[in-house]
Amino acid sequence: MALAKGWDVQGVLLDYPHMKTANDDLIGKITALAADLPEEQRQQLLELISGWGPDVRYAPRETYTEAVSFTSRKGVHYGKARDVSGTGAFIATSAELEVGMQIKLALIFISAPNPVRLSGTVVRKTGEGIAVQFDTGKSSQVKDLEAIISKQSLILRHK
Repeated sequence: MALAKGWDVQGVLLDYPHMKTANDDLIGKITALAADLPEEQRQQLLELISGWGPDVRYAPRETYTEAVSFTSRKGVHYGKARDVSGTGAFIATSAELEVGMQIKLALIFISAPNPVRLSGTVVRKTGEGIAVQFDTGKSSQVKDLEAIISKQSLILRHK
């Protein structure tokens, strides 16, 4: 059984051994139910559950500060990527996007001859921007992107 963890009001980490952490299936079901709610309540619910799951990032993040444009069903948006990994990125943007929205973007790396075209899902939204989890159907895709990011990082460290 996974332990649920939380922070008390003084910032002390608490363990709740009697509670399981929210799993993807439950979060998926709640997300599906949210689709039937009025827009304001739907957004509130999606923002609430966006932080429920454990931090499952396993790919190392690297600083990546490049302007990016990306598309969603709401149109074309602009922002500045703050960091990137083989499985996702954080994009500082004022775009009004929702948790669960699909986006498409292209990242440019000096370590790759062509832009890396990716699709992903908004998994977290803050006042600063959005966290995007890339749609990574194959582990080889993650490894390829991680190799590009690693080369980029090495190049930038030696400049």
